[in-house]
Amino acid sequence: MYATSDDSHRQDRLHQARLKHIKIEHDLYRAILSDDIKLIFPDRSPNFIDPKNHLQNDLDNAAIWGQFVDVQIDDCSLIHEFYLENRSDLSLPHKDVVIIHGYMAALGYFVKNFEELIKSYPNLSIHILDLPGFGNSSRPPFPKKLLKSPSPPSIENQIYQILEIENWFIDKLEIWRKFWNLRHFKLIGHSMGGYLSCCYIMKYNDQYLNVDNGGRIVQEFMNVSPMGTESSYVSLINDKKYQFNHHESGGDPFKELFMKQPIHDENTSETTRSLDKSNPLGKNETIVNDPELISLWEKLGRPRFPKNLILQKLWQWNKSPFQLLQLFGPLYSKLLSYWSFQRFRNLKANDDNEDEDVENKDEPLSNVDLILKLHDYSFSIFNQFQGSGELAITKLINHEILARLPLCDRGFIEYIDKANIRTLWMYGDKDWMNFQGGKYCVDKLLGLGNKVTDFKIIQDAGHHIYLDNPKSFNQSCIDFFNLKSY
Repeated sequence: MYATSDDSHRQDRLHQARLKHIKIEHDLYRAILSDDIKLIFPDRSPNFIDPKNHLQNDLDNAAIWGQFVDVQIDDCSLIHEFYLENRSDLSLPHKDVVIIHGYMAALGYFVKNFEELIKSYPNLSIHILDLPGFGNSSRPPFPKKLLKSPSPPSIENQIYQILEIENWFIDKLEIWRKFWNLRHFKLIGHSMGGYLSCCYIMKYNDQYLNVDNGGRIVQEFMNVSPMGTESSYVSLINDKKYQFNHHESGGDPFKELFMKQPIHDENTSETTRSLDKSNPLGKNETIVNDPELISLWEKLGRPRFPKNLILQKLWQWNKSPFQLLQLFGPLYSKLLSYWSFQRFRNLKANDDNEDEDVENKDEPLSNVDLILKLHDYSFSIFNQFQGSGELAITKLINHEILARLPLCDRGFIEYIDKANIRTLWMYGDKDWMNFQGGKYCVDKLLGLGNKVTDFKIIQDAGHHIYLDNPKSFNQSCIDFFNLKSY
């Protein structure tokens, strides 16, 4: 089938729009990064470097450089990344670090972390990704069948649907990894990106074990203020006999699900729903009512997130908050400006003097130019095309940020203990995410005898720790991954 002139015109407009968005991203990075880092802006297509042979002539004298790369995933989608490389000393073992952002964010929000991390080790590559359907990655329409309530709405079908949603992201991440031929990398995941990183690890991490003396893909993992740690009344798998890794390699994660529970008599600890048309779970299913689990939920608490009727309705309608804001037309930019100045007001440019007199400190430390560039970047990434990957959040969690398939219920903790994966669970001291969920996971690991996990609270930081306190965040990364210059 031949492309029409209208199709070609539309593709050209989309291409020009992408270059415009990436130009805004480029300007933000150039304003923050020092001249020590050579930054290449693509004149045509961002994906013009062959990852197997990317030492171009104009880079021969550049020890540290950054490049925009678009990795084609399929016919209608690509993953956008910012790739940084330090090749100051190629005699040292090469290391790769992958960073995955959270919800209502994008890779550019790590702009205060790029330079310190890439300079920390002289043979290092850093890949900062825009998740599928976020940032400057492609925004294909999110499958409508994954947003509708499954029919019938049994526990089995609900779990099946959520796993399909997770796979919509992590299968694309796996195609991206194969593009770069990364057999091993260190991983940082934030918030929703932390949750999806866990899903990726559960599904793909062991595929090279016992193959050509291979090992696990991810052996060191920083989980930064992750979503979906704690169990709650929302969990679909809060019965211990169903708490296993549904993404485990070697089996079909869907066919493994046998969630229909037999009806028990009145002496059991489970409460059977009446077998009539009002039973949404089906004739042969029950709801777990375990006092021990209820006590655990109360102990863990919930994320400190405001209960809001509007949020609840957005979740019911499968809409993202920024879709609602877009309905405000010209007011949208002003609302986003207010959000940007509140979100970024404590940022400092690289050349700000941190030792200024206290009485003069407030004004210089709020870099207006930097905040405006971050606002332009935010507006460009939140105001693109149709809703896509961000719509998945309404199925993965409820409006109270409680996961339907919590990590602590699904075998993740047991897996990283068995695999001896080093983990650091990090939160900000002013974080609205529930740190007790991560603390519970760490305590559970310690109880299993795990000696390679740690828990850390970063001072003077909210949920976006890497922006609020980049100095402490960067040093934590360098220490944890042993990225040190010698």
